Amino acid sequence: MFGGNSNWRGPVWMPVNALIIRALLNFYYTNGDNFKIECPTGSGKLMNLFEVSKEISDRLTKTFLRDERGRRPVYGGTDKFQSDPTGGITFSSTSTSMGTTGAGLGASHQTGWTGVVAKLIQLYGFLDPKKLLDAGKGGAFIRGSEAPRPSRGPS
Repeated sequence: MFGGNSNWRGPVWMPVNALIIRALLNFYYTNGDNFKIECPTGSGKLMNLFEVSKEISDRLTKTFLRDERGRRPVYGGTDKFQSDPTGGITFSSTSTSMGTTGAGLGASHQTGWTGVVAKLIQLYGFLDPKKLLDAGKGGAFIRGSEAPRPSRGPS
């Protein structure tokens, strides 16, 4: 319908996931641990919105990491990339991916969109729920003592 190597294929689209993660972190900052939802759906496990955002981030990141067989889900059945002699350090990113397998779909030159995974790894590498609530939204992106202290209205 869109012709050729279209960017509009597949159920998992990185920009939308990044927006969802950001929104969940904003809502967590507002509601803290007082608001929880079931995640994953049907599991009976309640998580706060920080935990849900991290769950989504971990799932996106897992697409690029080696599985128990040493294969990266993003490459699907493409053996050329799965057996890369460089050890798989060169990524061929796609615009979307399969929700069930993580295999890349659509255009394979979308390194900007899938590059958001590197930021997610960095973000959750130094951010935890307490730090977000203590330092505020700016604390998610500013390290150490530079982070502004939030103002939650008059004392």
